[in-house]
Amino acid sequence: GLYCNATWDRMQCWGYVKAGETAIQPCPTYIRLSNPLAYSRKVCNSDGEWFRHPETNKVWTNYTMCYDHAVVEEHKRVLYMYFYGFSISIALLIISLIIFSMFRQLKCVRVTLHKHMFVSYILTGGLWILYYSLVPMNPEVLLHNPIWCKVLHVLTHYMTVSNYAWMFCEGFYLHALIVIAFTKDKKLLFMCYIIGWVLPIIPTVIYTVLRAIDINEMGDNEKCWTADTTIHWILAGVINASLVVNFIFTINIMRILVSKLRSVHNHETMQARRAVRATLILIPLLGLQYIAFPFKPPPGAPGEHVYAMVTAFIISFQGVFVALVFCFFNGEVIKCFKKLYYRHRLRSSSIRSRGSGSKFGERDTMLRTYDTRDTKCNTQTTHSVTPLNNNQANKNDDSVNHT
Repeated sequence: GLYCNATWDRMQCWGYVKAGETAIQPCPTYIRLSNPLAYSRKVCNSDGEWFRHPETNKVWTNYTMCYDHAVVEEHKRVLYMYFYGFSISIALLIISLIIFSMFRQLKCVRVTLHKHMFVSYILTGGLWILYYSLVPMNPEVLLHNPIWCKVLHVLTHYMTVSNYAWMFCEGFYLHALIVIAFTKDKKLLFMCYIIGWVLPIIPTVIYTVLRAIDINEMGDNEKCWTADTTIHWILAGVINASLVVNFIFTINIMRILVSKLRSVHNHETMQARRAVRATLILIPLLGLQYIAFPFKPPPGAPGEHVYAMVTAFIISFQGVFVALVFCFFNGEVIKCFKKLYYRHRLRSSSIRSRGSGSKFGERDTMLRTYDTRDTKCNTQTTHSVTPLNNNQANKNDDSVNHT
């Protein structure tokens, strides 16, 4: 008789099927979001050829029944958490950039680093929102596998690596100011530009080339590259390495802080409180909260959805944490707004009392004096460390005070 040939569709092996019949198999358990009680189907046409999808004209197996709708809904909730978190983070980070640009008192190398890191957060969040909206949640795009979805995939992963690179730059710069004597800010800033924007191109290009040629022959070049692949460790390895190094930087910074705090004759409780406060400030800046969740539960495990929701919250809302700690709750930023409000009150008072010349002249002099004060960036603006130019000991003392 007439039969369709045995074939492997990259998910299951299908044997010979008589023309005009439909083969049925249990859904493979390794399919993401799979329902193990459902069945996959493959149709053999009457001419002895496997059924082809009418839109793509490619041999097609019906796995639509394999997806567990309850699990799909859980994954949608995770995506919505990313959408909400990234959206709020982007809004607060844009406001933070505007605030940092408003006051000349806040213009210094540390704030410049913060600005670049904030920009990387904004671009990363925006690209992930765009990617999830246009690709994984759009079956038509996954089916046709256009080139633009792969380009968007690459850009999103590049910005993600760049975002972690800028977290590393924050830790690197902070560590250099504390440990290395006579550090040149401009030289460190230039190195951070290279690390933050240029170096992430290298692993991204390697990842893109290997995935485009489908080096492991597992269908990595299909479905807009949304499927999991071992090649992804090229990017994940760089990210994990930056987190480990930042963790080492934090341990060394805390060691220096504790040693300097012990040299000051304060109550032990006060010392511990100051050390904990310094650590909490460093954690959202250097991305160390990701170390708390290093291992993902296996697919189908009871805690998989809880893990996904917690990590989605931490990753998407990190921009909120950073903006609050380093901008909105920052003492120097609050001080700048108080000065702005005080100047506004003085000007309003001067306009109302313009008829009395002596009082107006006095207030005008006060305004000019007030405007000329504090024109340089204060290190307390960024909760960071600024070394003195005399010696290492004074440098560390100043670092502890500011932190």
